[in-house]
Amino acid sequence: MSTDLRTDVTRAYADVTLADPLEQIVRRGRRIRRARRARQAAPALLVAAAVAVGVTVVREDESFGPPGPVELVDYSVPAFPLSFERLPAGLDGPHASLDPSFDEVGPGTAHAGWSDPADPDSGIGLSVRADGPGMDGADEVGDAEIAGEDATVYRSEVSGGADVFSVVWERTDDQWVGVTGSGRFGSEAAVVDLARGVVDRGFAVPLQVSLAPRGWVVVAYKMDRVLTLADPAGRPATEASARTLTVHLPPEPSAPADLPRDVGATDGRMDEVTVQGRPGYLLPTSEVWFLQASLADGTVFTLQAPLDLTPEQVVEVADGVGRS
Repeated sequence: MSTDLRTDVTRAYADVTLADPLEQIVRRGRRIRRARRARQAAPALLVAAAVAVGVTVVREDESFGPPGPVELVDYSVPAFPLSFERLPAGLDGPHASLDPSFDEVGPGTAHAGWSDPADPDSGIGLSVRADGPGMDGADEVGDAEIAGEDATVYRSEVSGGADVFSVVWERTDDQWVGVTGSGRFGSEAAVVDLARGVVDRGFAVPLQVSLAPRGWVVVAYKMDRVLTLADPAGRPATEASARTLTVHLPPEPSAPADLPRDVGATDGRMDEVTVQGRPGYLLPTSEVWFLQASLADGTVFTLQAPLDLTPEQVVEVADGVGRS
């Protein structure tokens, strides 16, 4: 495990991939938009390894006061808002992710994907965002009508894979939706047909917390591996100084004896605590509290939280970590 906790969380988001064609498109577009926004925000300071993304912009023209006392309240992670009325046969999923907003403390684009384990080239995707289509690098190939709204169809070439078709439209005010297909779903007719079956039927995000600081909001998640909440009174979660709380299911957790060294614990301190009825380990670092514990099924998770939470509050939040 890296001793740089922000880098470790960044890597956790980057390492978890979605087996759906939508992510293949948006990942490329996301890199373009990140670079563009970084150039627009500079000549301020660029800092690497932010929470959840690889580029951080520090804005010097904003001021944020010191945080006040933290109050924990009951919390439920918002569901992914949409799904398909009828899912095509043979698909596994959904696999969901949420990008953080660059402009405010809040979520950006939400993605869900379904893949065909018998045919790696075939899959479908669904995206939801508040602004326009953001289809960087895609060719416009047609138009359609989805539930009375005008829609645009795109085709994207994917290196080493089949072409991906997408249809994008403004479903309601400030809700832009994209439906994507590849392989046996990779045609204009297929994605338009799928888009006409999008319904307001959400599904639960796999990684959950039942207790969180009052007013904090979910800003990012990646499948069932990482979940990040942020303080709305602070900076956007894409900035290095953001106040965030992150739950992570590491693929290779540290042995308890190695934790003080691995996370850079202050003065090598590590307190053994009880989390969900099992042993847990709480360590202060120069930046955050770091806690490692396990779920009822033995899955190890870590929790990173601001230092102005009390040790007891960090344990309380960890007690409410679970999977749906």
